[in-house]
Amino acid sequence: MKGRKAVPTKLKIITGNPGKRPLNKNEPEPDRGIPDMPAWLQDFPAAVKEWTRESQILDGMGVLTVAECGVLAMRAYLASQIQEMAQDIEKEGRVVYQSKMDSVGNEIVEAKTNPKATQIKCAITEYRQLGSLLGLDPASRVRLSVDPNAKRKSKFDGLVNANGKE
Repeated sequence: MKGRKAVPTKLKIITGNPGKRPLNKNEPEPDRGIPDMPAWLQDFPAAVKEWTRESQILDGMGVLTVAECGVLAMRAYLASQIQEMAQDIEKEGRVVYQSKMDSVGNEIVEAKTNPKATQIKCAITEYRQLGSLLGLDPASRVRLSVDPNAKRKSKFDGLVNANGKE
């Protein structure tokens, strides 16, 4: 689908619906709070640390819902991969040397960019884009709006019925 990203209905209401287009009265609203970490992510200790760190930040901002599980997991995984590649580049260098023999039998040494340097550049770009989706950079936070009066759901909601009995 081409064109601008859709603006959330709540944001349209706050801004007075400048486009005067019909509002989506049935826009889904996922439960706020920290989602469960995917099991596969636990194979990457650095990713687990990043998940924990960023989920706390996003939850504190009031923008994290259970629907962001996948985006947050991808970002945490990318963070672990970036750290790993950065350590490798530190050891190997940004330039790698490859020796070849020419047709006469002379050794020729070629300098090339370390492939991990290219990979880390792509990973950082993707990491930054996912962070923007979650509101983790100043420019994306400008577009976010959080209701300060919205009650955060507790993990214990629904355990006690209206009469106060279990």
